[in-house]
Amino acid sequence: MGPTVVKSITFHTTKKIHGPFGDEHGTFFSSCLTEGRIVGFHGRAGWYIDSIGVHVLEGKVLPQRSDAALADASPSAQSDALAIARREIGDQVTYGVVKEPVPVGPGPWGGEGGKPWDDGVYTGVKQVYITRSDFIGSIQIEYDRSGQSVWSAKHGNGGQIIHRIKLDYPHEVLTCVYGYYNTCVEQGPRVLRSITFVSSRGKYGPFGDEIGSYFSSATTEGKVVGFHGRSSQFLDAIGVHMQHWLGVNKTSAPNSSKYYISRYLF
Repeated sequence: MGPTVVKSITFHTTKKIHGPFGDEHGTFFSSCLTEGRIVGFHGRAGWYIDSIGVHVLEGKVLPQRSDAALADASPSAQSDALAIARREIGDQVTYGVVKEPVPVGPGPWGGEGGKPWDDGVYTGVKQVYITRSDFIGSIQIEYDRSGQSVWSAKHGNGGQIIHRIKLDYPHEVLTCVYGYYNTCVEQGPRVLRSITFVSSRGKYGPFGDEIGSYFSSATTEGKVVGFHGRSSQFLDAIGVHMQHWLGVNKTSAPNSSKYYISRYLF
């Protein structure tokens, strides 16, 4: 019946349903939200949209009055409605404009092998352990979650050489990750060969040989708040969850009362 790609998609809002766009045949998927709002998308794409996922901002979402009804209301009613909306969503969204940093997940870059993994989104990154040989064997990350250290699982099982990247967190944050992955069958599997971490204070790496296809995360102003990728014997692919600073609002950590969740749907 063709490639394994998204064949139909439907969007649900607080006001109506948009879609379905495409034929509703195949395996069903859903974000299954009970409370919260979608604040970003991630996935995979080639000729088609191969897969799609969402970033969710948790919290209760109240139905809002229409723009026309709000425009016809008195100034005091408009002010009350805006105040209620701000109390409910923490002054994050006003008339659909996102004011807080929104995490997004570019990548992963590398091969198609291995099993997918996703550490999720945290306040920041404190340190990273890398093992390597001819290829990047594994990665393990210590995250910060509002002052509490959380270690990820070890992604990958290869490599004898160990590298440790310790950041002066929260005064130093990761801002970019780049490297190379193998594309030559004669030189081994399609996995990462080199990785470099860029922080707000400098550069760590490169770890491994810079040979193959180059990749890089976004260089926009912000910080890395999580990793995802694919791994088996080696680190097949890697991607990052970024928290981009929008406008002039720059903070070192998101408010502890707000939680961002990255969901893979398909």
